[in-house]
Amino acid sequence: MKSANVIGRIFCAVFFSSVSILGLTACGGDSGPTPGTLAIATSSLPNGTINRPYAASVNGSGGALPYTWSVSPLLPDNLSLDPATGAIAGTPTRQGTTSHTFTLRDTSAPSQSVEHTLSLTIDLSPAVLTITTTSLPNGTVNQAYNQAVLATGGSGALTWSLVPGTGTLPPGLSLNQVTGVISGTPTAAGTSSFTVTAADAGGQNDTQALSILINIPTPPNITTTTLAGGTVGQPYNQTLQATGGTGALTWSLASGSLPAMLSLSPAGVISGTPTNAGNSNFTVRVRDTLNQPDTQPLSITVSAVLAITTTSLPSAEEGDSYRRTLQRSGGVAPFTWSVTPALPDGLNLDPPTGEITGTPAGGTEGTYDLTFTVQDSSTQSQTATRLLELRIRD
Repeated sequence: MKSANVIGRIFCAVFFSSVSILGLTACGGDSGPTPGTLAIATSSLPNGTINRPYAASVNGSGGALPYTWSVSPLLPDNLSLDPATGAIAGTPTRQGTTSHTFTLRDTSAPSQSVEHTLSLTIDLSPAVLTITTTSLPNGTVNQAYNQAVLATGGSGALTWSLVPGTGTLPPGLSLNQVTGVISGTPTAAGTSSFTVTAADAGGQNDTQALSILINIPTPPNITTTTLAGGTVGQPYNQTLQATGGTGALTWSLASGSLPAMLSLSPAGVISGTPTNAGNSNFTVRVRDTLNQPDTQPLSITVSAVLAITTTSLPSAEEGDSYRRTLQRSGGVAPFTWSVTPALPDGLNLDPPTGEITGTPAGGTEGTYDLTFTVQDSSTQSQTATRLLELRIRD
């Protein structure tokens, strides 16, 4: 009987050793599942920062728990690896990138082990986050406002916000949490005080107390106080000017009337071709988009066409004093007179007045044909000429 048991055991051992590759249960009962292939699942380590706590871990898969971790060479100063969990922790004190081979060993029988090399970068500490904007420009009611709050230092993107309980922005304005830009269109005048805070991706933050003064809009102010004269039959064009105001300005006549055939456009241009001579008094009004007005009394003098009305010159005598003023009509003062060819020796023409004065020199006896010209100061400058004869006797 004993020999039969021995033979049976030998047969069983030989048979199942042949079929064990099929996953069948061997003699003597269930030996449990075969452990999977052991592997290190971590492919990279996050960067750390000098003098800031660091926490990461390497992870494994397969094999039989519990695991045992080791690393070579050692991790940077002040960092350590937990052999049981694979956790890396500590506060690094040196900047740089190092390479480390991690070894994972399981508790299967026989024991499996794998290795994987990873790099670890420790960065320098980021510069201290500081909000550099200490004041903000004034704004104006109903005028667009756009101003960025600026900061230096920090790491990564910044997040901006208002510190609760420290005040509010002016009505109509808002703070962009990504860009730090305060923008919008303020709707009320006054001073608003508040505190902004900036936070970076590394946990730094800074605050700054600020304020914005919103002013009442400046009304328009008409700066045109006089207008050039015009001339009958000559095109006229003058643009009224104003400062201040909000938005586009619109012009109109408040009282009186323009010279015949002239008109005022909403853009403030007085234009046309006047048909009658004379002086016209009127008042213009300008309004901005907030309906704030200003007015200004003005006048335009329309003159007749410029002409020289002197038809002849009295004779002069050598050695005797001579005086004669040329006459003209129409045109817009001031006037400028000239003559060609030049007057005989001893006589002169005054350009502003058209007066001929002096004493003809000896030897100037004779008759002179002279062309006199007068020019006015109208917007479309006019000139008039006349040929006159001057006789000098001895």
